[in-house]
Amino acid sequence: MEGEQAGNPGCPSPEEAWREAGAVPHQPGPPVIKMLSLKLPRLFSIEQVPQVFHEQGILFGYRHPQSSATACILSLFQMNNETLNIWTHLLPFWFFMWRFVTMLWMTDIQNDSYSWPVLVYMCTSCVYPLASSCAHTFSSMSKNARHICYFLDYGAVNLFSLGSAIAYSAYTFPDGLVRTTFHEYYVALAVLNTILSTGLSCYSRFLEIQKPRLCKLLRILAFAFPYTWDSLPILYRLFLFPGESAQNEAVLYHQKHMLMTLLASFFYSAHLPERLAPGRFDYIGHSHQLFHVCAILATHMQMEAILLDKNLRKEWLLASSRPLSFPQIAGALLLCVIFCLSNIIYFSAALYRNPEPELHTKET
Repeated sequence: MEGEQAGNPGCPSPEEAWREAGAVPHQPGPPVIKMLSLKLPRLFSIEQVPQVFHEQGILFGYRHPQSSATACILSLFQMNNETLNIWTHLLPFWFFMWRFVTMLWMTDIQNDSYSWPVLVYMCTSCVYPLASSCAHTFSSMSKNARHICYFLDYGAVNLFSLGSAIAYSAYTFPDGLVRTTFHEYYVALAVLNTILSTGLSCYSRFLEIQKPRLCKLLRILAFAFPYTWDSLPILYRLFLFPGESAQNEAVLYHQKHMLMTLLASFFYSAHLPERLAPGRFDYIGHSHQLFHVCAILATHMQMEAILLDKNLRKEWLLASSRPLSFPQIAGALLLCVIFCLSNIIYFSAALYRNPEPELHTKET
């Protein structure tokens, strides 16, 4: 996910900026020289890239706004203002994938239905960091590619939200809420929240230039509401009546998860510290990098809490709760994927019906 944009419309194209800077046009040369030129792509300042690529408080280190896929991949190994955004999710993806594959290998999938929800959760915990790292990697290919990359990123984040709800429903509900009406409809409403959140977050990108504040507000609400819904049983457990089976070592990890989530939300919405010192945190230490780190730590804490609840409460849950069936889990995931992809396709097509949204005057 990206930071809020800032800047002035009507900026020169990268090609014009190159000529103004006296850059030497590319000339054919020996293969070694060509390889070196690929490894060191030119970076630009905020005035040299279209407004749609601007990030608040980030003044330098922008990649070419029409980069090739190869150049985008090579940019992973050059310090620019997206490098750490990519690696702070790409490396955790491999860690979460290792944990998921390990659990998958150790589980009798056909007969151990009790473990199905945690496998779904761990799978979705791999999807969102991969989608995020890919979005940040390829978002500089074009302005439409940038939007579509983040549409997919938003869909992956919301799929993870549904995975969290499925795991919470299976393992973390406090004793007093198990088998209540709230519990019965909890996952179904999480599916609805996921679909609506994907649509709202995708729609918000069309407001970035004209109404950036409204855009940011809608995007924050789009992610905050599903998270709040998912967290209701945890909040009840932490602050009201957890029940005997829910008073275990997992509580500490649930608390840490919520703390890290609050920190991630703060960095995402506040744009600190780069807003206080524009240009000083372009490459290292800006808010989106800190947001990524906090989000990954929050996921790690959440995963530990869910695994502890799954193991420590197994006997009580099997005796007292009604486990999710395979059709319920598969149906929830299938509905989410179908409708979220439909949202993404619809808004992607809208980009080509409205090809130049960044030319509008920015709201003051």
